[in-house]
Amino acid sequence: MFASVPILFTSYSGLYGGAERILLDVLAGCSEPAVLACPPGGLADRARARGVPVLTLPTRRIQARGAMRDRAAAPVRLAAHAREIRDLAGALGASTVVAWGMRSAIAAAAGLAGLRDRPRLVFEHVDLLPPGRAAHAVRLAARRADAVVCLSDAIAADLDPGGALADHLHVVRPGVVVPDDAPAPPPPGAPTALVLGAVVPWKRPDLALEAVAGARETVPELRAVVAGPPIGEDGAALLAALRRRGAAPDLAGHVELPGALDDPAAALAAATCLLHAADREPYGMVLAEALAAGRPVIAPAGGGAVEILDPACGRLYPPGDAAAAARALA
Repeated sequence: MFASVPILFTSYSGLYGGAERILLDVLAGCSEPAVLACPPGGLADRARARGVPVLTLPTRRIQARGAMRDRAAAPVRLAAHAREIRDLAGALGASTVVAWGMRSAIAAAAGLAGLRDRPRLVFEHVDLLPPGRAAHAVRLAARRADAVVCLSDAIAADLDPGGALADHLHVVRPGVVVPDDAPAPPPPGAPTALVLGAVVPWKRPDLALEAVAGARETVPELRAVVAGPPIGEDGAALLAALRRRGAAPDLAGHVELPGALDDPAAALAAATCLLHAADREPYGMVLAEALAAGRPVIAPAGGGAVEILDPACGRLYPPGDAAAAARALA
């Protein structure tokens, strides 16, 4: 199948978001043959479209919350993923396994442990740690990896506050390609604040709508476009709540909820600015993409946003403060 020993990339999730866009860019930049193992979904579809060989893994539950019986099954799911990684690495004769995300890192560290000719293990860490025992498991996987790559200083400090991983931890911030026609001026007409990302509670699109409602007291013609797919049951419930809030008198006729977008670049070109509301974004790929498109960004002063923005290109506001976000947006 391959002319030389391949690199095996593994992802527990088949969903396609900012971290997965980065994964595809890394795959495209590999100087050695690479294969991706992931469940069916947007990631696999886009990887195949780029000519990346894809091995299909079973789809497993992603949500950390749920019934007690479902939470108790989480170690079983990770153990199965560990066996998949071990068997695939052996069958391919992989030189390196790149575990994309925390679940794959935990599984890979366990699955590859004890192998006589263990491939190198790279843990690509793209998120902030969950609370409780899961954080301990992630840190243990990081210690077992040959290299840990974090997208931001915020992710690295969260994973390794004491510096114990300094000998093999690296911060590599992903970049974006600046379009040939960027920066284009904002379109004429009413100003539009774009909220771009998956509709999930931690992204705080509800706070973004409150900020738009507050800013409309100063800029009454302001519109909001909240674009992104709902993820899971919580996301579906949140989307319904956003629709109700957008229909309230102070926002009615000024909010659009188009769902997932095939081309975020077109949405950025049609916007005046990007409004971000996640209290603590691990990195913020969409922030970099907005700046590459010539659009200023309004974001909370937490996580990766403080590594990307300064007063020349955006405004930071205290996380969770809708009134401050409204003033920054106005």
